[in-house]
Amino acid sequence: MNSNIQAFHYYDDAIFLKETNNLFKKVWHFVGFKSDFLNDNDFIALKIAGTPIVIQNVRGEIKSFLNVCSHRFSIIQQEESGNRPLVCPYHGWAYDKNGIPSGIPKKPLFKKFSKEELCEMKLKEFEVSFCGNLCFVSLDQDAEPLENFIGVFYEELETMSLVLGNRIDVNSMEINANWKVIVENTLESYHVGLVHADTLAKLEPSGIDFTFDKTNSSWTSNLNIVKDKGGYRKINDYYSPRAYDIDGYKHILIFPNLLISTTHGISFNYSLIEPITPDKTKFTSHVFTTITDSEKTPIVIKAFEESLIGFNRQVFNEDKTVCQLVQQGVRHTNLSGKLSDEEERVHHFQKQYLNFLENES
Repeated sequence: MNSNIQAFHYYDDAIFLKETNNLFKKVWHFVGFKSDFLNDNDFIALKIAGTPIVIQNVRGEIKSFLNVCSHRFSIIQQEESGNRPLVCPYHGWAYDKNGIPSGIPKKPLFKKFSKEELCEMKLKEFEVSFCGNLCFVSLDQDAEPLENFIGVFYEELETMSLVLGNRIDVNSMEINANWKVIVENTLESYHVGLVHADTLAKLEPSGIDFTFDKTNSSWTSNLNIVKDKGGYRKINDYYSPRAYDIDGYKHILIFPNLLISTTHGISFNYSLIEPITPDKTKFTSHVFTTITDSEKTPIVIKAFEESLIGFNRQVFNEDKTVCQLVQQGVRHTNLSGKLSDEEERVHHFQKQYLNFLENES
């Protein structure tokens, strides 16, 4: 197969702007987990398509607003996450659960605002939707329902998210590579034998058991670690029975930049790939183990968690290195590249990407 994307798509400023307008402003974006918003005033702040967004628990409701004060346009929530009221740190303007100014310091010094005028200063609000414990936001008021966007994977993702137990690691890094280079790297196992010779390759993932649905895709593979035999048996028994239980490994792409994987339904990885510039990307990985009824954590499980954290971090560092090498190379070729059967998910991702890029509506 020929690659659908030419090399300049990975570094061109005009393409990056087109991605912002035609792609990232149109789709649903994963922003976090319900557990990130358990308490009043819990928030996550990030940029989607260059737009500063805050998702916050405001008096029991999880809402999403433009993270820009209506008074003098300061960023309101300045940390990536935390717990504080929806109050601007510049002049102290506070906002209610509808994004309407509800507290204005020295209010008598302003002209008397009518109710209509206060509503006109409402923070721009964005749609929030959930798939189980997964929280998504869309900048597009006309976006299709989240369930339709996720498609055939919706029920499985919902089940997977509802069995998440301890979040044992959050790994965030900047990678000097285009976001698509990183996504495409995760969608194929062709590189595993060389890049991950001492890590992932030892599990012997293989095969082309792919599922495609609209913009999304998945890969299922057997592993040489059998969950109910050998040293892994104690780990499997500790987390059994479990509501989501599979043999081997599963990897799902929720287009364009959320990657979800699980091994035996025991460990889970949620990776978000956020473009910063054409040559720089923020990569954030959340690692969970599944829930368990046990009140004690045996030594073998603590060791398993530590090894899981180390393993994932090493794999992602290996990927970071090779993705940065690709980014160096794309500026020096006019070739479009070739894809093997193992890279069919890359081919599918590129087709969906171009469909958005070519749609000017």
